[in-house]
Amino acid sequence: MTDQMRLILIIALAVVALILVLIIVLNTRKSNLKKDVDELQVRYNTIKTIPIAFKINKAQAIAKRNAQTADKVKVYYDKYEEAQKNIDQFSDFLENIEDEFAAKNYSEVRELLISAKQKAEECEKEINEIDKFLEEFSEEETILRENSAKLKEKFLKLKYYTNNSASALSIALPGIEKKIEIVEELFSQSEEFIFTNDYESAKGALDRINKNILDIEKSLLALPELVADCKGVIPALFDEVNRQYALSRQRGVYTDHLKIDEELKNIDQALNEDLKVISVGDLGNVKEHNKAYKEKLNTLLSSLREENKNFQELKAKSDEVVSAIQETKGLHNYVSKSYEIEKERFGLEDMDAYIKDSEKAINDYQASYIALNGNITDNSKAASELMSEANALLNEIKQTKTELGKYKATFDKNTTDESRAKSQLIKFTAVLNEVEVKVSEYHLPAIADRYKDDLLEGRNRIGKIKELLNEIPLNLPLLNQTLDETIQFIDRFYNDANNIVGMAIMVENAIVFGNKYRSSHPEVERDLSRAELSYLNGEYTKALTMAIACMEKLFPNRKGSNYLENA
Repeated sequence: MTDQMRLILIIALAVVALILVLIIVLNTRKSNLKKDVDELQVRYNTIKTIPIAFKINKAQAIAKRNAQTADKVKVYYDKYEEAQKNIDQFSDFLENIEDEFAAKNYSEVRELLISAKQKAEECEKEINEIDKFLEEFSEEETILRENSAKLKEKFLKLKYYTNNSASALSIALPGIEKKIEIVEELFSQSEEFIFTNDYESAKGALDRINKNILDIEKSLLALPELVADCKGVIPALFDEVNRQYALSRQRGVYTDHLKIDEELKNIDQALNEDLKVISVGDLGNVKEHNKAYKEKLNTLLSSLREENKNFQELKAKSDEVVSAIQETKGLHNYVSKSYEIEKERFGLEDMDAYIKDSEKAINDYQASYIALNGNITDNSKAASELMSEANALLNEIKQTKTELGKYKATFDKNTTDESRAKSQLIKFTAVLNEVEVKVSEYHLPAIADRYKDDLLEGRNRIGKIKELLNEIPLNLPLLNQTLDETIQFIDRFYNDANNIVGMAIMVENAIVFGNKYRSSHPEVERDLSRAELSYLNGEYTKALTMAIACMEKLFPNRKGSNYLENA
């Protein structure tokens, strides 16, 4: 290929490249223009979709109720009309741009786009300003509709709960359903008020709806229990009181003081009034009334049972009073007789006035019992009152009985102490005689002087006790003291004497046993002679020790006690 041909080819390729670049540039510009046009169309559509006309109409309707608001709305209505003109101009710009674009007058399109963008910004600014102002009017409606939606959701749950609780609500169900109908009517009214832009009336309707819903909630929570009380618990208690009342009258139990007929009539009338209250779905003071009815009926039931119990126990209590009077009377007779017999003997304090007072008290008890028994027979008083009187009388009788019992115990103790002293006196004499006989019987070679002194001391003590027993009045404290001391002395004396006699007998036995070995064992002869000497001198312990030691020498593997046993 020649240089000329090569140059021509290069030029041709350059032209083609230039054409391609130009085409690309033109297409890019066209695409950018199309993009700008589309963006303007979107902005236009956005402006047109804002419901300014609807909002301005709503604002005008609301403004009719407020002169100050009406002036503001008028200002923005004028702005709205001006904005509409600008929007129409914006629309015209868009139409012209479309036409020029179709005709491929792109330079004209670019010029129109500059004006259209300015108009778009102007329209957006105006529309947003108007919309912001109008939003203040729609905001209140939005809040009201949100509140209405929340209340509707709560209300639907209440209706569902009411349907599921129909059996528990019982007679209260129609009343609750009527309240539900009222709420439904209020919802319709609130919707109408919102639609007509009467927001104050709508707010008032929603407030009433909320108040009624709260009232229904409160009723639904409380009514099942109230219905159960009014239709079940209280009538059952009422019937039980009536049944116990009828049984009490059949038994002859006095119940007039309880005024049961009057009380039951009052409760029945009041309960019927409360049933009317809950039948319309209200609570009123039914809860407090039911509590009072149950307390009153339980009190009546308890009182009837108490009267029946007292009626059944009254006869036994009456017999207890009679028995207590008889026992008290017996004690009084015993004390008065004992006092007459023993007052000088024991130097008792003056009890004449007390005996007369206690006798009068017993007579009064008998009179009170006669009156009590008459009321029991006549059935003219409540059994509980008669039981109370009987218990009070019984307590008085027991008090007198206790006092007389203390005096009886004192007299018995005096007599017992004297009898004890006489009995012990006989025993003392017998013990001394026994010791004396035993000492004489065994012909002891010698005995300590202490034995004779103690024997004399014992007889002197017996003589002292006899003297005390013969004194008038009897000095019981001194007598008991002397008696206790003498018992200790005689016991010691008796034990000592027995020990002496027993010791002497063991010495004799030991010597007798050892005599067998005297002739064959000189040392036995010597030791036993010394033991006999001690025995004759009254040294019985020393003599026994010597004799046993002598035997242990003969029999080293045997204990001393074995010798005595063999002897």
